[in-house]
Amino acid sequence: MMNTLLKIDEADMGRDLKDFTELQLYPSGPRSDRFGIRILWAPFDFVNLTARIAIVGVTPGPTQAIKSYRAARQAIKNGTDVDAALQEAKAASSFRGKTMEPNLKSLLEHSGAAERAGIDDIDELWTGEAHKVHFTSTIRYPTYFKDDLFNNQIDSLSHPELRKYVENYLASELQSIPSDTEIIALGHKGPRIIRHAAKIAKIDLKRITALPHPSGSANGAVRDYLSKVRTKSKRPCRCMLCDRSRIPDGWDLSSRFAAHDRTHGRLLS
Repeated sequence: MMNTLLKIDEADMGRDLKDFTELQLYPSGPRSDRFGIRILWAPFDFVNLTARIAIVGVTPGPTQAIKSYRAARQAIKNGTDVDAALQEAKAASSFRGKTMEPNLKSLLEHSGAAERAGIDDIDELWTGEAHKVHFTSTIRYPTYFKDDLFNNQIDSLSHPELRKYVENYLASELQSIPSDTEIIALGHKGPRIIRHAAKIAKIDLKRITALPHPSGSANGAVRDYLSKVRTKSKRPCRCMLCDRSRIPDGWDLSSRFAAHDRTHGRLLS
């Protein structure tokens, strides 16, 4: 597939991800299968073998995929290390966005996962601290359901091809990272799927921590978690409710302050 990527004209690189039909892995041909599933290739095979924490979403998004395409093409053009370029692109583009980033940072702080992973500065999650993190998904490659990005609209374990990705690729990744790496399962449906892969990989299920997905569509679940679950961070928590100076501009979380303060038994400024 890399050769196919290199043959694409630069002028065509601005297409919507789902229009890269020449990079479709499943099913053969440009159409979806009878369930509405399509899987597109992107160079997301890198596994951070020294990660202290693994963050597992659903499937890579368009921004991440297009960035990986451009990084691979540029590295080959420059004669530089393609793997290094893809590692950097994957770390820099995973779980990014104006809503996703502050939500994810707050979740990792409030749950204590950032502290346990030795992440000293949560604001460096995608840069200076990225070497401690393995970003991945239950379905390794960008997947669509009826032209929408796959978001567990159907049970991936009941779909033959998606189940293969969980049992082969995800299980292999979880088996490859250090045996004490904490695994963060994001979303409502993600933990069950990730536990299935972990059982196949014979991994201790106690390593898995379930957290809400940091996407904007799950804002309510994120804010419930931050306000109603006591922080597990032993150091001063830098989530947006424990440290209100970190609430992004334009976000009104005031309705959560009272519940948060009751949960923690103290008032925070």
